[in-house]
Amino acid sequence: MPANSEAIRFAGDVSIDKIEIISSNGFGQEVSNQVVALEIYEDLWSPFISGVLALKDSLDLANIFPFIGEEYVNIKIHTPTFEGKSKVIEEQFYIYKMTNREMSSDRNLIYELHFISREAIVDLNKATSKAYAGKCSDIAQSIITGNDGLESKKPVIIEETPNGVKFVANYWPPVKSLNYTAETSANRDGAANYLFFENRLGLNFVSLDYLYKGDLVQEFVYDNYMRDFTSDGRSTRNVEKEYQRIIEISIPEVYDYMNRVRSGMYANKMTNYDLVTKKYIVKTFDMLEDFSNNTHLNEFASASKKVIRRFNSLGFIYPKYHANFNNFGDVTNSKTIQKRMSQLQQAEATKIQIVVPGRTDYTVGKKVRVKLNKFNPIGSDDTDITDNMFSGNYIISGVNHFIDREKHQCHMELMKDSFIVDLDKGGK
Repeated sequence: MPANSEAIRFAGDVSIDKIEIISSNGFGQEVSNQVVALEIYEDLWSPFISGVLALKDSLDLANIFPFIGEEYVNIKIHTPTFEGKSKVIEEQFYIYKMTNREMSSDRNLIYELHFISREAIVDLNKATSKAYAGKCSDIAQSIITGNDGLESKKPVIIEETPNGVKFVANYWPPVKSLNYTAETSANRDGAANYLFFENRLGLNFVSLDYLYKGDLVQEFVYDNYMRDFTSDGRSTRNVEKEYQRIIEISIPEVYDYMNRVRSGMYANKMTNYDLVTKKYIVKTFDMLEDFSNNTHLNEFASASKKVIRRFNSLGFIYPKYHANFNNFGDVTNSKTIQKRMSQLQQAEATKIQIVVPGRTDYTVGKKVRVKLNKFNPIGSDDTDITDNMFSGNYIISGVNHFIDREKHQCHMELMKDSFIVDLDKGGK
């Protein structure tokens, strides 16, 4: 692996400060020299960070510890010249599995250790029977940090919710209670797209709108840039520009109209009935009519006004319970579920996968800009060669930090809910 130096040599350089395995009896062993590869996974739709550590072992650590599923690994890595906790990956993870143990020679073993955040182990071993009541954001805070929840000591980022709820966790694990709370949450602007996830900065209970309003952390460009050149023709390395370069890009699925219709993204109809008052009401939702009421990554909707959409394309029956709890009215999310369904689908309307030089400050939930050029022939009179369909602001929805002995790369999934071009004007 690259030497632990603060002089950055190239885009993708990385400093390995510590990779230490802690046994169940407290014995620690530094294994940085045995590491073949390290992968750290973050996912906006997953509650916890996980990863894989590949070791080439000549000390037979599996018997020295021994590995029995009760070990931890302390990891600290950073991009040279990057300082501060917000730019460093430093955490203790629980090693929950060993796989692919093979002999590479008479005295060498290769195997993979799978690890995950400690809170995942708490969630796995805990089932809470408790009634929660109050503001959704307060409930989330108590579940994340409380003794009957995840008991986390990590930083917690919570977006305040004006609405409240009451529910009974019937021997639910903490994450199930958090997801239920997220489903019933709405922010001050009425956005109903709350998520619970972990990134490098801590545990997050925030809306997608909160992420959309974040600052840009990077602009990625897909072009033929190699080096800068001085006036006398010599080439120079511009590391800052190298970090902006997209090494690989793919779009596994450009769009799926049928899935959008079935999921209620464009429109839906809910028949809402109250078991107590014996009353029902029918509500309809239209994405394009609601679009201007919300925060978005880009200016224009991901569908034109001509898109074929009918409320009956997704019709469903949803109950509400008036006064099911004392001093509470309806505690279901019947007021926001239609909007939530559409907003979550809009968030993934456009997804791309890219590979870029790795940096330890990249993390899920951050906003980036992507600039792509058209692939069609460019004429001399073409003044704008921007690919308006796939360029624009995105949210990092997934990132795999891949580190080997040569480099650090980030394999990212990016998503956006909107376009930089008005589709009602031809999409040009």
